[in-house]
Amino acid sequence: HADCAACVEANRDILVGVKVLLSAALADEGRNEAQAFREAQRAAADTGTPLMAHHAVSTVPLEDCPGSMREGDIYTHCYHGFESTIVDPDSRQVHSAVRAARENGVLFDIGHGMGALNWTVGEICAAEGFWPDIIGTDLHTGTFEGPAYDMPTVLTRLLHLGMPLTEVIRCSTVSPAEAIGWSDRIGTLGAGREADVAVLSLDDADMDLEDCQGQMRRINRRLVAQAAWRAGVPAEIT
Repeated sequence: HADCAACVEANRDILVGVKVLLSAALADEGRNEAQAFREAQRAAADTGTPLMAHHAVSTVPLEDCPGSMREGDIYTHCYHGFESTIVDPDSRQVHSAVRAARENGVLFDIGHGMGALNWTVGEICAAEGFWPDIIGTDLHTGTFEGPAYDMPTVLTRLLHLGMPLTEVIRCSTVSPAEAIGWSDRIGTLGAGREADVAVLSLDDADMDLEDCQGQMRRINRRLVAQAAWRAGVPAEIT
């Protein structure tokens, strides 16, 4: 953890926290997972930055992750449907350890990516009002042609689940900036901030939209990008 903490300290202008990937297959079938988690927690605590945990198909129980995470730490990929999902497979309700973590100030991020939005998990969470605090796309070369596609499509999935539009926008702008301590730089429009602007329309729709496992849902409205600026420079909408 010391080397990780030193790296954060040496790069404070661009490093905002510590990330740990907890998955048994990447940790000698789980033998190194618990130690990796503890070391990541120590590095985050030593640097006073949030810890982000990717926790899927993991031997670390929910009682520890997110159960032992600190206020302001981020539990990402929170709507995945794999082993270690936040939904108790027996009760089909949000696990009690997950609810307790939220009460203790742990933040939950969609982190959509290749596999982290499962319609069934999302519908169970929606029925209980367990919405994400942050809507991240985890957009990269393996996801921009599907299943994530782009930010408006990821936001559309949350809208379809019933998340209020105002919360969808807040959790994709203001909340992420606050989570990484950059709310004075990004996330809102105001004097001294870069002109990062997206203009979206809320359009009627009648189409099937898949989740990360190929489950389909019929949606009746979607967010569509109409214009965007990055640091005041217009971007092409494709």
